[in-house]
Amino acid sequence: MKKSYILLYIMMTCLYTNIYASKTDNVDPIIEVVESYINLMNSLEKDDAVTKVLNLYSEQYTGNTTYVNLSGAIIKKNYTKEHIKSQLNDIVQDGNYNLKIKMNSILYTIQKESAGTVSVLLDFESFIDTKIAEKGTILMNVVVAKQKEQWKIMQNNMVRVSEVKDIGDCVCHIFEKGSTQFVTELYYPAGVKYDHKFEAFRITSNEKNKVVNSGGKTFIWENNSNKLSLNQEELGVAKTPKQVVELLIKKMNTETCATIIFR
Repeated sequence: MKKSYILLYIMMTCLYTNIYASKTDNVDPIIEVVESYINLMNSLEKDDAVTKVLNLYSEQYTGNTTYVNLSGAIIKKNYTKEHIKSQLNDIVQDGNYNLKIKMNSILYTIQKESAGTVSVLLDFESFIDTKIAEKGTILMNVVVAKQKEQWKIMQNNMVRVSEVKDIGDCVCHIFEKGSTQFVTELYYPAGVKYDHKFEAFRITSNEKNKVVNSGGKTFIWENNSNKLSLNQEELGVAKTPKQVVELLIKKMNTETCATIIFR
């Protein structure tokens, strides 16, 4: 009888070991890479988080992101690993910005011996000073390959759709050349990071009014009333050339800037 119990114990132990080994062998490294990415992006405030995120990427990484904002406008950008590093450092250095990502669903996955691909849908929220700057979804199509016994992200084609808002606090630097030429640099919230863009303004005069040219558009700044208009639509009143520039920056960026700090 004792031998029967011993034999049964050995059989159960072997069965458990085989089941455990089977589960371990069936762990999908492609999914693990994506889950690691999500966990690390949610804890970028930790000292080594940026390094760990970058370690998920191959040195040969290429990727592209298509942004679809609330108005339906589409912006496309291409990225390398260096671009990813710069983005992450910008997020970490901006103490007012925070990002949260969570898995919505795994849409498709396939793994070969040394490579695989996965399509996942993520939900995200970005915050500025605890206020939501943007909320939406990210569709990620990721290609992962095995390099030196480690699984690395080789390519990521991403579509980010803004579903709530894409707005926050902006900062604008104004550079003057006399009172007739200005260049502005605007920092604005752009999903998972702050982005920036430049605008140029040139002010000239005719017999009746002053003319402001920027971005292929011609604005009229009336001499008598100080009213600024575009195609006979009044935009506001400005007394000085710098006030004209500030007014136009506000009008041009109502979709992305809740407030603008001018410096």
